[in-house]
Amino acid sequence: MEEQLEQTAEVRQHYVRRSRRPKRSLGERVRGSSSRALTAGYVVAGVLVLCLLAVGVDAAASAGRVHPGVRLSGISVGGKKPDEAKAVLQRELTKRAAAAVVVEAEDQQWKVMPAELEASFDYDALVEDAMDVGRTESPVAERFRAWFGGVDVTAAAEVDDKAFASFLKDVKKPLNVAPKNAKVVVDGTEVDVVASEKGIKVVEPKLRSGIQAAIASENRSVRVPLAVDPPSVTEAGAAEAAEAAQRMVSAPVTVTYKDEFWEYEPDEIGGWLKFRRVPAAAGEATGSPEVLQCSVDAKSMSKSMSPHLEDVGRQAKDAEFHTSGGEVTITPSQDGQAPDYKALSRSLASALNRSGEARTAEMRLKISKPKLTTQKAKSMGIKERISTYTTEYDSGNAPRTNNIHLLADAIDGTLVEPGGTFSFNGAVGPRTAEKGYQEANAIVQGRLVPQLGGGICQVGTTVFNAVFESGFPVVERHNHSFYISHYPKGRDATVSWDGPDFRFRNDSKKWVLVAAGYTADSVTISIYGTDPGYEVTAETGEFYDRKPYPVEQVKDAKLEKGAKLVEDGGVDGRSVKVKRIVKKNGKVVREETFTSVYKPKIEIVKVGTKKPAPKKDAKPKEAKKP
Repeated sequence: MEEQLEQTAEVRQHYVRRSRRPKRSLGERVRGSSSRALTAGYVVAGVLVLCLLAVGVDAAASAGRVHPGVRLSGISVGGKKPDEAKAVLQRELTKRAAAAVVVEAEDQQWKVMPAELEASFDYDALVEDAMDVGRTESPVAERFRAWFGGVDVTAAAEVDDKAFASFLKDVKKPLNVAPKNAKVVVDGTEVDVVASEKGIKVVEPKLRSGIQAAIASENRSVRVPLAVDPPSVTEAGAAEAAEAAQRMVSAPVTVTYKDEFWEYEPDEIGGWLKFRRVPAAAGEATGSPEVLQCSVDAKSMSKSMSPHLEDVGRQAKDAEFHTSGGEVTITPSQDGQAPDYKALSRSLASALNRSGEARTAEMRLKISKPKLTTQKAKSMGIKERISTYTTEYDSGNAPRTNNIHLLADAIDGTLVEPGGTFSFNGAVGPRTAEKGYQEANAIVQGRLVPQLGGGICQVGTTVFNAVFESGFPVVERHNHSFYISHYPKGRDATVSWDGPDFRFRNDSKKWVLVAAGYTADSVTISIYGTDPGYEVTAETGEFYDRKPYPVEQVKDAKLEKGAKLVEDGGVDGRSVKVKRIVKKNGKVVREETFTSVYKPKIEIVKVGTKKPAPKKDAKPKEAKKP
């Protein structure tokens, strides 16, 4: 109240002071006000007239020229005609573009030459920008700025998108730190939320514009603009999924099929769960652009369940090709019935959110299609035999015979798509004891030694000759290390796992089938498909570059001294060339020369070291008389 009074007193004194001023008549007051107003108006009007006159004079003087005081990135072009300004810019900007631009971030630095970014200038557009100064929406203001302080318009180079992206990749690699989304981790029945982390990213548009301006500027340094890169999923966005996961692993679940049922414990259920990101619902109070959603992964669940469900449904059967006597027949495919794991995963996702007896899901079946249907098999063009070849072997060598039969079974039925490549090793795979392969003689470093899978080169040679006769291009072939006389001259092929392979390419427009058959002492490889019409002839040269085989003597204490026994015969080294000419409709399609260089095979000779037994006397010695 006292305050209010004090204020009232101050106001009263103010009015008293005003009332003590000499009073003028109304006419005097009017005349004084009018006089001051007229004087101010004259001054303003005069200034405006002067400004207008100045603008008019400047406009007349700048007609067809850049307004005085205008610069482009520090390059003065004021008062110049467009073509003059363009010439100045071409000269000066070309000099600047010859120097590197330094891009900096923290303690890192990159130098880039404008030429590396394929930098260029649109000189006509730059001149147009300069001409626009003083001729835009506020011409008077812009002209005043140009007169008294100058106007500097930023000039920017243009850079190639791909070149800039390549440079940007180098800059981003050490600077960008990807954000980490919050995630839910399930370990048995334990459910935890792993916190999110913010990232850092290069602001690409700002960096690009900065570099473009620096190329045209005397200032050759650009600071990399960085910004926080927030995670898409925060802890709040993962919370609901974590709660759902905790419910799902809270108790066992039962899967039923007809009269059967299987119960799965929470620990196993935890291995089925997966989490995917989905956009947060409008108005959802998580503060997270995306949220996690918990569901059951059909793939993980099927791996867990399939061993228990082997007898549920029936397997689909592929169509099968059968060959005999050059003819091809097809056994039709059959549809099967298999557990519908995708449908079950959806049912389980619902059941696992319930409790008690309601945690039950029913297994349903779906039609399962074979990989090779009858219709597809018929469309593949496998209808006739193109070529066939047979080689023979000693049936008395049981391990080797066993291996040859296993190899033929592995190759039989191999399909090669149009343009595809057949690989012997790819078709057969590793030769292991688990597959039934046995030890038999094989060539290792020029010697015949027992080895798992011995006999493989018999089959490899047979495949090579069948392909040789078909006319299909051979991609890879290797001869044996020494000459084997019971194979065709210069037409053998050696293969080994993780080593030499035999490969050919199907250059026809239809599929090719490699068929294999055998008897007790022979193996046959045939190529089936649609006959490409190749005519194959061969020219086999004479042996050349012969090299005698060395002899290695091995001491044998079981043989009499001086006795010799050839354990493994030697073979001279030699070389030979076989030329294959493939024609179609009388014209040569391809010519291939297969060069075989055989090394000498060492002859192993056992040399006896056993001393001869002492000779016995013909007559018994007489006893000495006493």
